[in-house]
Amino acid sequence: MPGFLNLPPELIFQDNIIQEAAPTKAWLEAQFGPGSLWQPTEAELPADLTEEETIKFLLNVGFPAVNLTRMGFNSSDLSISAYKGQALDGYTADELFDVFNQDYHEVTDEDEGNPPALSFRFGAIRLKLVLLNNKNGTIYFYDPENWFSHRGVIANGLDTFTVLLGMVVAVTKDLRTASLDISWYERFDTLRGPLDALLRKLRDYDFPAGYGSEFWCGLIWNLLAFSEMDT
Repeated sequence: MPGFLNLPPELIFQDNIIQEAAPTKAWLEAQFGPGSLWQPTEAELPADLTEEETIKFLLNVGFPAVNLTRMGFNSSDLSISAYKGQALDGYTADELFDVFNQDYHEVTDEDEGNPPALSFRFGAIRLKLVLLNNKNGTIYFYDPENWFSHRGVIANGLDTFTVLLGMVVAVTKDLRTASLDISWYERFDTLRGPLDALLRKLRDYDFPAGYGSEFWCGLIWNLLAFSEMDT
């Protein structure tokens, strides 16, 4: 998209592919690449995975098994584990220390004060885990090395999370038009507007993906901080 970064941020997304964002195999593979989606059969899913919407999405569409190096997000081991005949990594409530501790986190329903009986991992940013609450399908961020280990809700469901991640990838492809000859400070000023507009788009699609989200703000910062434009 010539001149992409010269446009005002409010105009950048008018003709961008994220306007067509949808939790479909066709749209997601257009962002992550052909064959990038891990789409298990029913027999390959863990017997303990019972969240219906998650199961439906995995069987009919799939989740990207990718390593997005600039963003720091990595879920590539999903396909590797499947190749080895291993199921999703599951974590019990006892293994997730203080995940939904009422003393530190706002209670949004009568059950959220209790740790989920079971969670499944769908990726990580370094040592921080992207987990699915098997009870309600919520995607949340967990830091096993932090005393306050629950780092916030990422998305309201696996399908929504996948679309949000695809939106970031779609826009990042356009950001590659940035010149590599400018300084880091110039690059920061150039990219800040478009990426701030992207964050607003993510929040419009799913409320948890807002300015207070450690996961999404971290992805945006990674896009600002590194000079390489490859994902």
